Amino acid sequence: MLTMVEQRGDAIAAAAADRARRRVAAALRAALPGILVEISGAEIVLVGRIAPDDPRLRWIGSLVR
Repeated sequence: MLTMVEQRGDAIAAAAADRARRRVAAALRAALPGILVEISGAEIVLVGRIAPDDPRLRWIGSLVR
């Protein structure tokens, strides 16, 4: 019985994490035109060039916290 509850909890947590990744990726795509944003497993991958002093990098950092 407990195993079924644990499995259901794991499934709910995995679905919530997937939804969060998709939300963050969509926000990044909107905020960073010209930067490729992909979801790869449990990671969000950004590909492109951005200046190190660009204030949008602080915003990205705030999403990671």
